[in-house]
Amino acid sequence: MNIEVLLKAMIAVASAVSGAAVLFLIKLDHKKLCTLISFSAGALFGAAVFMLLPESSSSLNIIELLLSALSGYFLFWFISKYFSHVCPACSASHFDEQTTKKFSEIVLTLMVALSIHSFLDGVALSSGNFTSHGEDSSVFFAITTHKFPEGLALAALMLSANYRRTRIFFTVLLVETITLVGALAGKYLFESGVSHSIMSGVMAHIAGGFIFLASHAILGEMLRNHKNLVVISFSLGLFLILAVHFFI
Repeated sequence: MNIEVLLKAMIAVASAVSGAAVLFLIKLDHKKLCTLISFSAGALFGAAVFMLLPESSSSLNIIELLLSALSGYFLFWFISKYFSHVCPACSASHFDEQTTKKFSEIVLTLMVALSIHSFLDGVALSSGNFTSHGEDSSVFFAITTHKFPEGLALAALMLSANYRRTRIFFTVLLVETITLVGALAGKYLFESGVSHSIMSGVMAHIAGGFIFLASHAILGEMLRNHKNLVVISFSLGLFLILAVHFFI
C-alpha cells in the first residue's frame, strides 16, 4: 500500500531531522560523529551486500549484476568528484574549515546532489513488494539508521557556515523530503508491470550506490583517525542488518 511506503519514508525523514535537532542540543566531537557515521555505513553495506544484491541475482546473470551495481557506484562517485558530495555524512574528517568554506560557496549544488541521494533512498524503501519481508525490513533499517547522521552532518556544515538554525532545520527537512518523492516514484515503478530483470537492475544499481557511500565513509577515517573505532562501529551496523534479516 502507498500508505505503508509513505510511512516508512516519513520515518526515514524524521530520523534525518532528528539528527539535525540533536546537533542543536548536544555538542558532538569528532570521535562520536565518526562512530555514528561508521555504524550507519555498516548498515548500508549490509543491506547492499546481503540483501539487495542477492535478491537481484535471482533475475540477473553475473555480468548484468556487476554492471548494474557499478552503475550505481560510479554515479555517486561521479557526482561526488565532479559536482558535489552526494552525502555529507560520508566522513567525519570532512568537517574542517576548508569544507565549511566550500559548503558556503556551493550550497545549492550540494542540495541537488543530496536530493538525488534522498530520491534513491526513497526508491529503495519502496521495494517491499519486490523483495521478501526480511530484505524489506533490512533496507528500511539501514536507510533509517543512515539518515540520522546524514541530517546531523548537513546541519553541522550549515551551522559551521553561520546559517541560522531555522534555515538549517527547514533545509534539512526540504532535502530529506525528497525521500517521499522517491518512495512514491519507486512504488509506481515496481508496480507498473516492468520486467523482473529491469527491477533487479534497479535494485543492484541502488546497492552499488550504498556500497560507495559505505566504503567512502570508512576508508578515509581508517586512514586518518580512530581505526579500531571505525571497524567496531561498522561491524555493529553490519550485524544489526544481519539480525534484522534473520529474526524479523
